Amino acid sequence: MKLKDLARRIPFLFFAFALGTGIWLARFVGDESYLFLRILPILVVLISFFLLFSLRFSGRYRNRWISGGCFYLMLIFTGLFMALINRPSRINNGFNVKGTARVVEADVTTSGYHNYTVKPLDLKADSLLSERSKMIWRLIVEPADSMLQPPAKPGNIVEFAVFISGHKKPSNPGAFDYGEYLFRQGISGWGFVEREDFKILRKSPLQGLIGRMSHLRLKTIEIYRRHGISGEELQVLSALTLGVRSMLDDEIKDWFIHSGAVHVLAVSGLHTGIIFLLINWLLNMFLPERSSIRVIIVIGVLIFYALLTGGAPSVFRAVVMLSVIQIGNYSQRSSNIYNLLGVSAFLILLIHPMSLFHMGFLLSHLAVAGIVTFYPVFAKLYSSRNIFIRWGGDLAAVSLSAQLGTLPLSLFTFRAFPSWFLLSNFLVLPMVAPILVLAKCLVIFSEFRFLSLMIAGILNDLLRFMLEVVEWLDSLPWSYVQGLWINESTVWILYALMVLLMLWFHTRMRLMLKGTLFLFLLLMIVLHLDYWRKSRTDRFVIFDVKRERVIGLIESGQGLVIADTTVSNRSLDFACSGFFSGNSFNLKRKVFSECWSKKGEAMICSVRESPFLVLGDVDVDQMRFSGIPRFEGVVFSGDLKGDVPGFLSQIMTERLIVAKSCPPWCIKKFRKEIEGLSMELHFVAEDGAFVYP
Repeated sequence: MKLKDLARRIPFLFFAFALGTGIWLARFVGDESYLFLRILPILVVLISFFLLFSLRFSGRYRNRWISGGCFYLMLIFTGLFMALINRPSRINNGFNVKGTARVVEADVTTSGYHNYTVKPLDLKADSLLSERSKMIWRLIVEPADSMLQPPAKPGNIVEFAVFISGHKKPSNPGAFDYGEYLFRQGISGWGFVEREDFKILRKSPLQGLIGRMSHLRLKTIEIYRRHGISGEELQVLSALTLGVRSMLDDEIKDWFIHSGAVHVLAVSGLHTGIIFLLINWLLNMFLPERSSIRVIIVIGVLIFYALLTGGAPSVFRAVVMLSVIQIGNYSQRSSNIYNLLGVSAFLILLIHPMSLFHMGFLLSHLAVAGIVTFYPVFAKLYSSRNIFIRWGGDLAAVSLSAQLGTLPLSLFTFRAFPSWFLLSNFLVLPMVAPILVLAKCLVIFSEFRFLSLMIAGILNDLLRFMLEVVEWLDSLPWSYVQGLWINESTVWILYALMVLLMLWFHTRMRLMLKGTLFLFLLLMIVLHLDYWRKSRTDRFVIFDVKRERVIGLIESGQGLVIADTTVSNRSLDFACSGFFSGNSFNLKRKVFSECWSKKGEAMICSVRESPFLVLGDVDVDQMRFSGIPRFEGVVFSGDLKGDVPGFLSQIMTERLIVAKSCPPWCIKKFRKEIEGLSMELHFVAEDGAFVYP
């Protein structure tokens, strides 16, 4: 097949790329209203030129590029315009606010805090607020003292007082940017609310289709609970069938993530495909394959399922693709799968432009692209074998293909790889279809007590077995290899390699093969340069982790983190993993009790022959040095006693770093005295993490 013929079969892939380019460019635009007056005339001119040249020069092949260029420019500006009008108002500086809001979404975290997504109504703030209609906030509310006080539900009107934080850089280097993440989710600001500053004013249900779907999800969960499904089984069933993942414990999440089966919990194309096959199988008993009623029923059920599960991009993508396949079966026309991916991406971006920055949107499309690209290659290896080998081969080929499609982006984003993903797919995936079918049957026959209890018993056993499998996989050696970070340029090169391999597979052009070899050579160079950079990296970091002591050291690419025993691995991963993955080959952990000197809570950390003195809960008057020592910096990380200014005058240092673990009363005690000293002052609580050099 020629390259031009292949390009003609996937037009929507190019349309989606142009639309996504415009959405991506909107990231660099600040003032939306200022640009609207300029973008709208440009769009009108481009549409006019496109229509003019399409009608007037439609028969002249040499002029077709004009209308094509206008069309793609129109898509780019459309993406830019749609992103600007759909994204929330950006909050750069925080402000205190009191007022009322309507709850849109309500979740309970594993720590007991309530996450509420709210739309503000009446507000009183110490800052001028504009474009209130575009503001959606995330309120993290401290749980009430009494278990009898119910949490707010979607649709309720609540009153609150809070400091709303907006977009700001994370305080730790390479850490997860929570503010930017919320902004891309359509949430403009967030804040922590004390329990006494939060009150439910009116318990009104959420109106409209979204409210009905939310009520139906809660009713379905109540049916599960009423039939004896509870605890861990209820958590997994709610996530697997309804997309409600807020109920999951951190430990269960880790089991599925480390075993490589986390995609089972995220309602996606797998679940939608099972529903699609089940509905078609049932309709085969009553309707012919080519029936307009059948098409309407199948597409209607798929849309209902997508709304019921929260309308995730992966589900919407599957609904679009399966709907096009159903229409194609009705009209007896086949569609190119890459073009279907383009249709799905184009429609999702047109309806919800900020989906471009959602990991679910990207990973779901890349997984399908990987299956379409690599599955035919793997299938040739076992196509002539018996039926059992073909069944096992198909399952392995699909898993490997999907993993290849998402691997570069997964390593860049999550910095880890589940080693036993293939085994988990063999053991866990066959249970998904029975669980989905039994869950639907339980809801349908919930009023028939004997039948529903029998279904619930089988369903509960399947869920328990699934949990035991993923827990066992998590316990296997090297189940989840962490620290496998690749830089952004490597991600682009790897996906360019996949595209050229796909083009070579379909066209057999030598140019594509030469391009593949060139990119492979470029990949080796980029990886070698990154290895060379890490091997020469030395860093000293005081991290900002609540009020805990966390120090990071990197010497020639070897990472070491020293932390208090009270610091959890999850907190360390959130604050430090991005920094160490990007700058070191590996990471070891020690506790401070192993590093303090025998004379007290003090130690010296050196990086590039520059020593740092770290002090904990010590009396500085008892510290003695031979001569006048010189330190690159002194770190206060505990409750210091004695004459602190006098101690600092006895040593030579250029900077003083006050860690967040240093008690507030200790800082307040000698802050005025040390601010008068001729040295650089760095307060981690105010200035963020300290990084040297």
